[in-house]
Amino acid sequence: MFGLPQSGSRSLLPGMGIIATATQYYGSAKTYAAGFLSNPSWDIALVLALFAASFFYGIMMGKRRIISSIFFTYVAYAIFSILPEENILPWFSFVDIFAARILLFLLIFAILYFLLGTRRSRGPIRVSVWWQVFVLSFIQVGFLVYIIIGFLPKETVQTLAPLTKTVFANPSFKVWWFILPILVVIFLRRWGRGED
Repeated sequence: MFGLPQSGSRSLLPGMGIIATATQYYGSAKTYAAGFLSNPSWDIALVLALFAASFFYGIMMGKRRIISSIFFTYVAYAIFSILPEENILPWFSFVDIFAARILLFLLIFAILYFLLGTRRSRGPIRVSVWWQVFVLSFIQVGFLVYIIIGFLPKETVQTLAPLTKTVFANPSFKVWWFILPILVVIFLRRWGRGED
């Protein structure tokens, strides 16, 4: 008569163990999130800020402008790669060589953007293409961040947050970061033809 309650109690133990484990992981995740929000890693906070700024800029200026900026990133990197650094970097003697390389690349990108990019906005985009702007903004900023982190010394890269190092400082992802933007542009151009 007393065997059934004992058997039922034993059957509840695995379920209680799963709940306890899930509660433990939730508590750890909550503690980590609270610690990050109270003292975020500077590099992750900067990347998130760039993503947000790029997304809102894309909403105001339109999908085509973001696509243009992606192509300008490729061109800027190609031009930077063939420039004689030994003759140009001394112009940036007020900063160290790594910062000088970053400034030179961003200067080339800015010149291309303002000289070749359209200056007139098409107005806020339609709701139907917001997701495309989000994807393009993520790809554009991620591509720029990957290139810029590649200019940093190894000592500085080692101080970055694990997430930043894994996504933006992993040599294994170099090919993907250079191929992915153009693949996304091709896909969205065909998917959203006629939209902006």
